[in-house]
Amino acid sequence: MDQPLLERSLALVADTDPDFTVHFYERLFTEHPSVRQLFGDEIRPQATMLQRAIVSVLEHLDDPEWLRTSLGSLGRVHASLGVTPQMYGWVATTLVDTMADVGGEKWTDDMSTAWKDALTAVAAMMLDAYPADPSDDGPDSERSLSGSGRHRR
Repeated sequence: MDQPLLERSLALVADTDPDFTVHFYERLFTEHPSVRQLFGDEIRPQATMLQRAIVSVLEHLDDPEWLRTSLGSLGRVHASLGVTPQMYGWVATTLVDTMADVGGEKWTDDMSTAWKDALTAVAAMMLDAYPADPSDDGPDSERSLSGSGRHRR
């Protein structure tokens, strides 16, 4: 993963719009209304947690054990809440699209690619912790993170 590019692009987005994760959730709920039921009424705390999680992952890219343990734990929580493997693709696409919109003309294709690659790796670690039984929407049911959506520049 291109940590410097991920960090620069995150700084670009966060400096331009500190509430970009709130806008991400608003967009996610508009594009995929079925996920709204997984969240409480107030989305700001969830948006803050997401932004902190992104920063934590970036800070630990050189620590595979931390990533495996932390993201595995997060994956088990998501599985218990009913998050399906398909939803990871929706989240990745929507997050990259939101960041690209916020980044505007300064956002590049390389930034989109770096984030898609990073989010694919994060999702894989989280999905590895899902139940092994495919009837439980485990990691073998729909691991693809491909999704429709546009990406700028």
